[in-house]
Amino acid sequence: MTPAHQIKPGSFVTAEIAGVPVLCLKVERHGRDYVNHYLIPMGPDGDRRALALVYVDPDQPLVPVDGPALALGETSTAFPDVGDAFATPKGPHLKLRDDAKAQKVFAYVELATGLIRPRMDRQTQGVVAWKVVSTSE
Repeated sequence: MTPAHQIKPGSFVTAEIAGVPVLCLKVERHGRDYVNHYLIPMGPDGDRRALALVYVDPDQPLVPVDGPALALGETSTAFPDVGDAFATPKGPHLKLRDDAKAQKVFAYVELATGLIRPRMDRQTQGVVAWKVVSTSE
């Protein structure tokens, strides 16, 4: 087990959520004087329209997982909704609900870095199909 603050953003981890081990994507929000750590539960049967940031204490132990990766597919012309990946001039992002205690409703995760970025859907170039795949096969 490794403390959350020692795990690189954009990494897959297993975390206990409501007493159940869940595959998650670890992401970060950098402020001027702080770094907040979050998880995005990526369970196999989860409802993508319910994807949301889950705050995690920087010292919470997580289990890094080798093997899973996000695979991006074709791009459509639709506007992104919660749970959609979308293309921008700066690369693909994932739109999800922000932390319940946040002032914003939506969060946008830059998939290349695992960092949360502000209002990236203003420059959307279409929705990108995505899924979690295993790279260890």
